[in-house]
Amino acid sequence: MSKFAIIGYGKMGKYYDKAISADYIVDVVSIANKAYFRSVEDFVSMHPAVDLVIVSTPSETHFSIAKTLLESDYNVLVEKPICLSVNKSLNLENLAEERGKILYQSTLERYNPVVSFIKKNVDLSHVSKIRSSRFGFQPNRANLEGPVFDLGIHEVDLYFYLVSGKNIPWDIEVGYSSDPKRELLLYMSTGEIVRCDLMNKYITRDNLKLDLNLSNQNNPMLQMVQEILYKGPNINEIWSNEIKILEKFNNNKIQL
Repeated sequence: MSKFAIIGYGKMGKYYDKAISADYIVDVVSIANKAYFRSVEDFVSMHPAVDLVIVSTPSETHFSIAKTLLESDYNVLVEKPICLSVNKSLNLENLAEERGKILYQSTLERYNPVVSFIKKNVDLSHVSKIRSSRFGFQPNRANLEGPVFDLGIHEVDLYFYLVSGKNIPWDIEVGYSSDPKRELLLYMSTGEIVRCDLMNKYITRDNLKLDLNLSNQNNPMLQMVQEILYKGPNINEIWSNEIKILEKFNNNKIQL
C-alpha cells in the first residue's frame, strides 16, 4: 500500500488527506491521530519512507520546500503554481531529473469530466478559437500571488494539455469575484459555440445539454495521485513553460 506525507494542513491539505489518508502530516499545528512533524527539516531528518510527498503550503514557499524534499530523494507533488518564477521552476526540474524523482504540479482540472470529455470527443481541428473565464473567491491569506498565478495557472495548464502545438488561439480572463465561474467557450469552424461549464459539469451545444456530473464517480484528486504513482518520473512535465506565460501577463487577461 502506498504511503503519503502532506506538507501544510490548510484547505488543500485537508482535501488531499481526505482523498488519500496521509501517513504523515507536516504543519505548525499538530493533527490528532496523525503522525506529525512540526517542520520540513524535522521530517527529512527522520526520513520516513513514503511514496509521495504533497506540498500544499502557500505558493511563495513551494520552491524551498520542494527543493529540500527532492534533495532528500522524495517524490514530490506540489500544489499549483509550482513556483512563482521560471528560474526557480527550472531549478526544481533539473534537480528532479538529476535525482530521478517525480516532480509534479497539481493538474486537477485535467480530471474534470468536462475536460476529459473534450479530450476524448472534440475534434480540435474544427475549433477556431477558445475563450475561457475563471473567477473565484479571493483566498484569505497573506502574500497572495494574485489571480493570474492563483487562477490563471489552471487555464494555462489546460492550454498545454488540450491544444498546445495546434495553433488554436486561446483567450483567458481571470479574477476574484463573489460570483465564481469556470467556463470554456469552444468556437467551432461551423459557427457553433460549445459552452463548457467546468464548475457545474455541463456541456451545451445548440439545444443539447450534457450533464456530466454522474459520468465520473472517481475522486479527481485520487485519480491524479494514482496516475502520478503509476507513471513515476515519466509523468514529469516542463512546468516552467507554464510559469513563463504567467510571468508575461501581469493583468487579468492572458492571450495564447
